[in-house]
Amino acid sequence: MPANWVLSLPDLQDDDVERCGGKAASLGKLVRMGAAVPPGFCILAEALDETVAANNLAAPIAAIAANLNFEDFAAVEKSTGEIRDMIAGATIPAALSDAIAAHYRALVTADNRYVAVRSSVAVRGTAISSFPGMMDTYHFIVGEEDVIAKVRECWASLWSSRAAHLRHHKRIPHDKGIIAPIVQLMVNSDTAGVLFTANPVTKDRGEIIIEANWGLGESVVSGRSMNDYFVLDKASLATRQRKIAKKTLMVVMDHSRGSGRIELPVLSDRSILPTLSDAQLVELGGLGKTIESHYGFSVDIEWAYQGLHLYILQARKIRDLGE
Repeated sequence: MPANWVLSLPDLQDDDVERCGGKAASLGKLVRMGAAVPPGFCILAEALDETVAANNLAAPIAAIAANLNFEDFAAVEKSTGEIRDMIAGATIPAALSDAIAAHYRALVTADNRYVAVRSSVAVRGTAISSFPGMMDTYHFIVGEEDVIAKVRECWASLWSSRAAHLRHHKRIPHDKGIIAPIVQLMVNSDTAGVLFTANPVTKDRGEIIIEANWGLGESVVSGRSMNDYFVLDKASLATRQRKIAKKTLMVVMDHSRGSGRIELPVLSDRSILPTLSDAQLVELGGLGKTIESHYGFSVDIEWAYQGLHLYILQARKIRDLGE
């Protein structure tokens, strides 16, 4: 196995997108600009190719993919499920699993053994570097064996039925899609959410939009929660609009299992409290402007506060602004 199939985030370059996917390349860019990104590493696309080859899966996967009938949703789910099972049950070459385990041991600390395993995708030969919400992410994963298992499951999510349908709809050959799992130290966030450095609805570039909820940002990006909503004036960072929602659910660590995440109801006395202070709104808005300036275009940012510490989990271009 080439030594560079597992790379730390700072080693990922902008032109590595077809090897590490858009999310990982963006995280590398954020780290190099000095943003507070949780440390981690990426398992490059070649690693899945090698695992598929080592398990003699290329031909059976291609045969199933060639016969997908996208007029029959149940059949697509069944067939893509067969591919997912092949990948999730594959044996990772020893040199690769050893490299993943070594990077995991170097990443975790006595105080935080938990990591997130996140998907990073791209399409070879195109400018496509994200499929928001299409692939799977796993939170509060602990131990080398579980990390490696979740890497396989992350790979398998390249063949979720929703991802296969999207590729078909966009006329993307299935063998052009790549996935490169990211393993990052887990941020056990008190509050988290998304920030847009332009209003994605009105296309007003003079506004910053922030949505927030308690716990992990998964509840916000999935659209399953009621979220606090803030509009900032980009120039002054003054709050133009503030809507504090009655928040009903949040995503947190599943303490009953000691790993993974779970949805829980928000306690009634906390449900109407604002998730962000005025100082945090200014800090978020200022950092959003800095990232936008560094990238050179309007950005959609995923962020998380653990205590007083602000972490950036992702930044990507806002679509459909005409930039």
